[in-house]
Amino acid sequence: MEKLIRSSRAFLPPRVSALKLSLPLALLLSIPISSAAGFEWTNRYPKVANVAHHVYLEAFNLPTLANGPTDPAASPDGRTVAIAARGWLWLMDVETRKARRLTRGGGVDSRPAWSPDGRQIAFVRDNARDTGIVVIDVASRKERTLVDSPAMDLDPAFSNDGRSVFYSSAEAGDFDLWRIDLLSGRKTRLTTTRGQELQPQQLGKSDELVFIWKASSSSDNVAVLNLGDGKQRVLREEGVASQLRASASPSGRAVAVSVPLQDRLQLLLLDTKGGPPVRLAHTAHYPQTPSWTRDGAHLYYVQPDDKERFRLYRVAASGGSIEEISPLGWELGEPTGRLIIRTRQGGARLPARVSVAGGDGHPHIPSSGMARFDGQHGVAFFYSAGTTTLEVPAGDVRVMASHGFSGAREMTRKVRAGETAVIDIDLPVDGFGASARGWFSADLHSHLNYGGPYLLTPEDIVLDMQAEGLDLATPQLANLHTNLMDLEWWRWRRTERPLIAFSQEVRSHFLGHVGVVGADSLFSPWFWGPGYPVYTNLDLPNAAPLRFAREHGGMNSYVHPVSVKEPFPKSGEPTGMPLELVPDALLGDVDTIELACLWSDELGTAEAWYRLLNLGLPIMPSAGSDTMHNFHRTMAIGSARIYAKPQGALNVQSFLAGVKQGRSFVTNGPMIDFTAGGKGPGGVIQATGGTVEWKIDAWSAVAVETVEIIVNGKVAWSAGGIPAGAPRSFTGRVNVPQGGWVAARVHGGSSRWPVQDSYPFAHSAPVWLGSVGASDPQAARASAKDLLRWMNVAEKRLNEGYPAAEGAKLKARFAEARRLLEAR
Repeated sequence: MEKLIRSSRAFLPPRVSALKLSLPLALLLSIPISSAAGFEWTNRYPKVANVAHHVYLEAFNLPTLANGPTDPAASPDGRTVAIAARGWLWLMDVETRKARRLTRGGGVDSRPAWSPDGRQIAFVRDNARDTGIVVIDVASRKERTLVDSPAMDLDPAFSNDGRSVFYSSAEAGDFDLWRIDLLSGRKTRLTTTRGQELQPQQLGKSDELVFIWKASSSSDNVAVLNLGDGKQRVLREEGVASQLRASASPSGRAVAVSVPLQDRLQLLLLDTKGGPPVRLAHTAHYPQTPSWTRDGAHLYYVQPDDKERFRLYRVAASGGSIEEISPLGWELGEPTGRLIIRTRQGGARLPARVSVAGGDGHPHIPSSGMARFDGQHGVAFFYSAGTTTLEVPAGDVRVMASHGFSGAREMTRKVRAGETAVIDIDLPVDGFGASARGWFSADLHSHLNYGGPYLLTPEDIVLDMQAEGLDLATPQLANLHTNLMDLEWWRWRRTERPLIAFSQEVRSHFLGHVGVVGADSLFSPWFWGPGYPVYTNLDLPNAAPLRFAREHGGMNSYVHPVSVKEPFPKSGEPTGMPLELVPDALLGDVDTIELACLWSDELGTAEAWYRLLNLGLPIMPSAGSDTMHNFHRTMAIGSARIYAKPQGALNVQSFLAGVKQGRSFVTNGPMIDFTAGGKGPGGVIQATGGTVEWKIDAWSAVAVETVEIIVNGKVAWSAGGIPAGAPRSFTGRVNVPQGGWVAARVHGGSSRWPVQDSYPFAHSAPVWLGSVGASDPQAARASAKDLLRWMNVAEKRLNEGYPAAEGAKLKARFAEARRLLEAR
């Protein structure tokens, strides 16, 4: 999500020197859930160098807030397992399976590691802005901050002599392995290799460390570092292994790892002396975070169940059946109460997106279902069908809830020990009335499973869609490097609202990603081009899947197309666009362009789209969040969406027909209904070069700065924006040429719940002047000049990716596009 901006405030408490909450409660509860807007997201946590997509780094490598046990670590005596759950660390007695809470406070604690004498545990503390490493004395529970660099610090592990702690830190730019002396506090950097080195652990009594080495964006490895001579060797090389975690056996002879098996995971033992791996726990479908017992006899691991609750398992290192050993009871160690949250509208129960935090800022989540982390605002949230019950520590709690784009409500109250407190939240009513106006909503681009810590089924997103007010979703099957995701769900359909039908994202990183939506078959290959193995130099244009979509009854789209706000700067080269977008558009192969998406910039995408429209290319807008639903760190489905007016009953094909014909608008929060000359988006008005009367009905739960009328890519009228929660109507007349198009656009302002994109934005499809695909000669000439500037960049990159005689078909296609532009 290249554009989830770094917010200026967070629901969880700000970082302090010891990574503990120090704000007075009254001040904490006065902090608004909002963020500054107007610039592009690059990272929420401190930036790590040499990372293509920081969202993936954060989603794959930072800890997960979950209601069940994660990150198991067996004590040296084998009697206790330290686990993370509900944002704290717990100690579970192996015999009784009772867990007692070890840590407390506003941060989210995870990844415990025991000292050799069993007296201390080092762990990661996450405050929703950064991570640090803390050490706690198990008996006294006294904490001290061990590492608190300005960068992210992760994955502590004690040395075998107990005198130091190995860890991973991005303090020097990208993640490297470090060692800190516990007595002196002196830090030593152990690796300088380009890439990300994570999770160091000593191999037995040797002078070697095993660690995870993410050498590039497509090469994840289990590696060994010799502390004596600094040499490294690779034990196992993977492609993208999103949940790759390792655990060294006490003897140092084996390393347990969780690695991909297509879109599942498998638990393997790697021989540190060489030889093929051995698979354990064959019946486990998604094993994660393996951890040895100190005697080397068993391994612990976790995996989610069908209610997205993590369970703890144990398996003998020699193989055999697995044993569930999840906690049977949880002792919080302080008075608690029950909190019942009921979300309603007009007296009726209504599904909602909900966030709950204690007075110290610690997030609270239900005992089942996924918890998610809103990277825009630093808020943990979950979905409720209308009534949710939580056990919370006695004290103040803060609840925020929303339904779709209708707005958010916040409430604070005190929960007393032993009390069952009920909070009724009356959710705001949508002031726009989309359904009454004939609009239906869809997220046409998201992903069910994409390497996250959970393994979802399609039914798992139904509640999410209901809470977000979505009528339709088309989750896209896609490759995670060379692994194909969710293939088993291709034929799955949900035929009652909310509708779900799977589609496909075809991903040539080099040429640009395209969506194949509503087709009756899958396109192959799913991926190719420079950066991929086997299909690196395949001479295949994106036109192939684009045409495939049409031939198989579907719609195509260029997804998350423009990553910058100004793709055509006045000085400097054009930038930020998919390599093949312009040739494909000019040659008539593009149906839609994803104008609203979390992974791209809406205003920048609009600038590219305007130039294509000005050439008379009837390419319509589309929208999708591009969220990965099984990520913990992800935004809401439908956080970028499209509204369309189908003809007849709502179904997938009627909706897509409305999108292709332009009866639509896209949005990440604001709602607009636009007409020009009495026609709505997709319509045609006869213009003889005079003025046209227009109207905009607008509403937004959050304030929007600017309302505009766009004629052939230029702002023809502008006014101050939309106040939060108050409907506004704008009318006027605008000068138009004889050909081209006119549309409405609203944008700008701070991002607040329910908006999760970086700034509010909505845009209508065009109303055409004269005929569909009409153009104005002056606008066409100017647009052709800009696109020719882009072709200079695109052709240079194409020749670098396909040198000499390679890619002849692609080069011919680019040459034809150039000829068409030069003719204009």
